[in-house]
Amino acid sequence: IEDVWKNMINKEETYVRDKLYLQRHPLLQPKMRTILLDWLMEVCEVYKLHRETFYLAQDFFDRFMATQQNVVKTLLQLIGISSLFIAAKLEEIYPPKLHQFAYVTDGACTEDEILSMELIIMKALNWNLNPLTVVSWLNIYMQVAYLNELYEVLLPQYPQQIFVQIAELLDLCVLDIGCLEYTYGVLAASALYHFSSSELMQKVSGYEWCEIEECVKWMVPFAMAIREVGSSKLKHFRGIAPEDLHNIQTHINTKQAILAEQNRTSPFPTGVLTPPQSSKKQSSGLKPI
Repeated sequence: IEDVWKNMINKEETYVRDKLYLQRHPLLQPKMRTILLDWLMEVCEVYKLHRETFYLAQDFFDRFMATQQNVVKTLLQLIGISSLFIAAKLEEIYPPKLHQFAYVTDGACTEDEILSMELIIMKALNWNLNPLTVVSWLNIYMQVAYLNELYEVLLPQYPQQIFVQIAELLDLCVLDIGCLEYTYGVLAASALYHFSSSELMQKVSGYEWCEIEECVKWMVPFAMAIREVGSSKLKHFRGIAPEDLHNIQTHINTKQAILAEQNRTSPFPTGVLTPPQSSKKQSSGLKPI
């Protein structure tokens, strides 16, 4: 297990992202990235694609953009849908067909353009297409939190609804380019903290509080937005097995996104980082909203 954990940490260090990559693209603004990723989430929900597929696409997009210069706004949708096309082929058992990816762009991207961009992206990334995404980290933390010695790690034994709530917080966070400041493991641990306690976070992630404190504080406006609006319920998708429902990427509540933006520009109340009282926690230490 120790070797596996070391490999995971090494992967974090290998797949480096550049939080300042927009400086290479003077014609682009952070809001454009937000709009693109929000749209990709919507595409994922329409085609019932997995959360992992979306987060792979997000990783490919951000790392690709860090290798380029002077990308224009009109190319963003092509880069985004091509990143999702690559991710779906890697992650999905039955990925949508090429013509379906072109179709959702409403004529903005042709099939040939997507195929050409696919190759450009993969070459730019040097074919490094296997990062440990933020949702992969969350899945690992949740399994450790609910570890049952009888089942070991082979059968995930955590409540789907709690997973969905934490994943929704990460969905909101990843729309903000500030997320690139932190590793995926730290982002997932910080989101988990907002639903549990410092003790549980340390137990499942191995991070000390001082290692994630900055990220936890950065995440506060987003967590406040989730709490204010309330978390979405587990969605049911036709043709998706009940045990896989939490793994399907959903499109976040627009009101949450607006609230998160407002919360970022206003001071947040003191004491908001205080973990819930132990009497209010479930036996695992995790609590639904």
